[in-house]
Amino acid sequence: AGEIAAKRADKLVSARVPPAGKFPVILENKIVGLLAHEAVGHCSEADLVHSGSFLADKMDQKITSNVVTLVDDGKYPSGFGTMMYDDEGTPTEKTNIIEKGTCKSFLHSRETAKQFKTSPTGNARAWNFEFDPIIRMRNTYIAPGDYQLEELAEDIGEGYFLKGGLGGQADLTGEFMFGTQEAVKIQGGKFGKSYRGVTISGNAFDVLKETDAIGKDFVMRRGLCGKEQINFVGMGGASLRTRVLLGGR
Repeated sequence: AGEIAAKRADKLVSARVPPAGKFPVILENKIVGLLAHEAVGHCSEADLVHSGSFLADKMDQKITSNVVTLVDDGKYPSGFGTMMYDDEGTPTEKTNIIEKGTCKSFLHSRETAKQFKTSPTGNARAWNFEFDPIIRMRNTYIAPGDYQLEELAEDIGEGYFLKGGLGGQADLTGEFMFGTQEAVKIQGGKFGKSYRGVTISGNAFDVLKETDAIGKDFVMRRGLCGKEQINFVGMGGASLRTRVLLGGR
């Protein structure tokens, strides 16, 4: 594994940066998990919805393509954010935030559930006894589809397979900018030469509106979220096909 990583690093040192522009892409599963948590998940936390996040007026509206289902699951097996009860004593649950493209639920504490006239979802969390519980995600992911990676590439005439999420930033409008480690050229549906990683940017909800296929290579990764106080979370997804803006040369 170390030898493979070293060869890949050597290859990327001499690789060029791809051109800038909006391209059809495959986002690798690691990047999809980052997108699910940072750019979409935070917009569904009811305290931030109340503050005017992108989802504030979107309940029961179509906000992504039909292939997208976004879940926050407090009971995900061995998840980094898994607990049976939240820090207000509410049982955790599997919450479909987006179901087949439609906004169906927000993440709630007891307080926000009362404000929104709904039930708490078990998302009140505190880092330790010195902190008050606030609304936090647990294990947040975009549900996998049934495509192989090669099938995702088949319908791309010219584009890129973007690999390796390097973190970044997002705001409550869904706007994001993330770094990637590697961009593999796709030409005529086939994978080609490797380029250096690029920054990708745009609005997460626009990216998910243009998503037309999701792979089966699902992965759940561990993460630390720093909303007001640090906490453990899971971030997951499978590779997906969409269009995104590349900040290349």
